[in-house]
Amino acid sequence: MTAVTASHPRAPAVLLVEEGGSGGVSDYTCELAAALYAAGLRVHLATATDHRSALPAGVDVHRVFPYIRGHTPAGKAVRALRLARIFNGAGHLLATIRLLPIARRCDVVHMQGEEWPPLGVLEAALLKASGSPLLYTPHNTFSRSRQQWARSRSLIRRLASRVIVHSQYDLSSLGSTESKRTRVIPHGTYGDLASHGKPDISEAEARRLLGADDDEIVVLLFGQLRSDKGVRDLVCAMSDAPDVRVVLAGEDCGALEEVSDLLVDPHISRRLKILPGFADPEQTGRLFLACDVVALPYARASASGVLMLAYGYERPVIAYPVGGLPEYVVDGDTGWMCERPDHRSLAQTLAAVTRSGRAECRRRGQQAHETANDRFSWDTIANSTAMLYREAIDLRATAARQSRD
Repeated sequence: MTAVTASHPRAPAVLLVEEGGSGGVSDYTCELAAALYAAGLRVHLATATDHRSALPAGVDVHRVFPYIRGHTPAGKAVRALRLARIFNGAGHLLATIRLLPIARRCDVVHMQGEEWPPLGVLEAALLKASGSPLLYTPHNTFSRSRQQWARSRSLIRRLASRVIVHSQYDLSSLGSTESKRTRVIPHGTYGDLASHGKPDISEAEARRLLGADDDEIVVLLFGQLRSDKGVRDLVCAMSDAPDVRVVLAGEDCGALEEVSDLLVDPHISRRLKILPGFADPEQTGRLFLACDVVALPYARASASGVLMLAYGYERPVIAYPVGGLPEYVVDGDTGWMCERPDHRSLAQTLAAVTRSGRAECRRRGQQAHETANDRFSWDTIANSTAMLYREAIDLRATAARQSRD
């Protein structure tokens, strides 16, 4: 960070805008905020009203984005009437307007994803109107829903002076004009996040809670249980991998209904543990402690916060060769890469993991942890991000001088 601050004595002030308050994008933004602050930047974070993550005292947290999440009777009623998106959208738009005075006082505004692309266009336009350079990290260059919102996503990228993606795959998916304003900055490691969920029980006890035998390979699929996460592929692959136990842990987003027909098979159901719902840090720590390998049989991916969490917990991964995942997984070193993105190849890979044994899983997990600390440290990512901030600030200053001339 010295190289950045030496030529610019005044540390830039940045407003990070992250609406969700929980989940993968929130975890990433909090880690980035802490790293930027440690590097000497003045950091403001605009986030959800119910955001609870711990941040350094010097980071100014603005809890402004309201949510109707369905956790209360009133919230459940609003969601039942399908009005939550309208109320949330209106609240987020008003919150963005409230942020404008803060955005004007900052040297740069950095938007982290968006909750709904059409609304994200309005929010980006408002933040850009503050006069501060706008940067945008989409975290995914595609939509996981049936509606792709390609035009809205492109508009947000065009409103930003600089765009950050997490893989060369993401960069290659953009048009030539957009790619010129886009930089690849990898996803950071989650070693510190993993340390927050360090369990208070032994590995043997954690495995017993899942019903796992000492010599059994435990495979964990963690995070939102969506169809694009490969839940069905993993359950299908279990039929051809009789020596593994699979754990599905996370909020069910429709994937469990998609595998309900497979669960009637006793050869599958007796080796499958389903833990639906949001996992708190303690439960997360126990799950990663108990497992031998983390499954990422994703249909599409840019990078993966779950992958970085696995590396943080010293666990290797099994991944499909899709999107940006091959840029993060070293086959034979930090995990296993399937030959093809299908359940048959996944079954073959599970069999290979079983033959390798638990000791080899530990070796690759330790290597994954070391690789993440070396290649994906937050110090390096903060430095790269701050340099991009300075580039955007200098670009605005140059444009202002040219307009005066």
